[in-house]
Amino acid sequence: MKQSIDLSNQIKDIILSNGFNSVGISEADKLDDSTFLKKWISSDFHADMAYMEDVEKRSDVRMINPKFKSVISCTLNYSSIDSKKLSIKAKRKGKGWISKYALGDDYHKVINKKLKQIQLRIEELYREKINVKVYVDTGPILERAYASKSGLGWIGKNSCLINKENGSWSFLSNILIDQELVYDKPTLKNLCGSCTRCINACPTGAIVDDKVIDARKCISYLTIENKKYIKKDLASKIRNNIFGCDICQEVCPWNKESNITELNEFRPRAEFVEPDVQNLLTLIEEDWDRVKIKSPLKRVKKDGLVRNILIVMGNLANKEYLSTLEKYLNSDNIIHAMTAKDSIERIRESKVS
Repeated sequence: MKQSIDLSNQIKDIILSNGFNSVGISEADKLDDSTFLKKWISSDFHADMAYMEDVEKRSDVRMINPKFKSVISCTLNYSSIDSKKLSIKAKRKGKGWISKYALGDDYHKVINKKLKQIQLRIEELYREKINVKVYVDTGPILERAYASKSGLGWIGKNSCLINKENGSWSFLSNILIDQELVYDKPTLKNLCGSCTRCINACPTGAIVDDKVIDARKCISYLTIENKKYIKKDLASKIRNNIFGCDICQEVCPWNKESNITELNEFRPRAEFVEPDVQNLLTLIEEDWDRVKIKSPLKRVKKDGLVRNILIVMGNLANKEYLSTLEKYLNSDNIIHAMTAKDSIERIRESKVS
């Protein structure tokens, strides 16, 4: 037992010394969340994310490898701008918004590099060869459930993992290992209480129940995962969100005094913070190859970002954007043409000059 305690503590020290904010360890077994996930999928709340449908694999990491015995959950703060900067304030200034997590370098690569280094150090702790696998939002794992199970926080009504000290501005990642370790106690107390700020604040009504998100309405899904034309009634509710959405986290009381990350890799690019949508559109159209370097924005691709900016132009209702939108009416990209048409209509119907 002493050896397990020592190894568990050494592993945690290794992870924390590599810049992670918190770490917890849980047993690799079947999660209770499997029933919840099945119901969510049967309701079609996962939209076109067919990769979510493998419930058994997502609910039990032993389906990845039956030898896995422990799940090590890690959190890393990504809040890179002052908590007083909010998307709604940017909208009032006529600016767009890019989700906080996408302001710097792509977190997949940043965290994966860290985890690979950690993996090597963990393997050095053992005399025999062990099986270790790392995941950064790239495998069939219910990260939030395992993180909560290992005591790192509770799942809020907006389905985000919330930590009492660090709020919810955190990336989650996992290390799977075929060794028994000392398991942390799960987070049993949900400190959201009767608060419904996240539910009330969602412009599209995507939070349909406690911890239940309808991706078909979620602005993050619509602006990133969804590559299709977004119907004008829904597009009008996207507000000024160009890539992702922070609204449900911005209004969360647990994020009121969030700390700024110390990682240089997550330092925000100036052109992404409260961007001027016309300037950003020009930048993407003329210099996309530079914009996408190391950036999470490349996930939605150039055409997706252009679509999103055209939507935001209509929502900001500035008549100065009409000439730009009119240029897209005859675009070879039918989604751009349809989106531009909708935005022109919104601006002309608006009383804003």
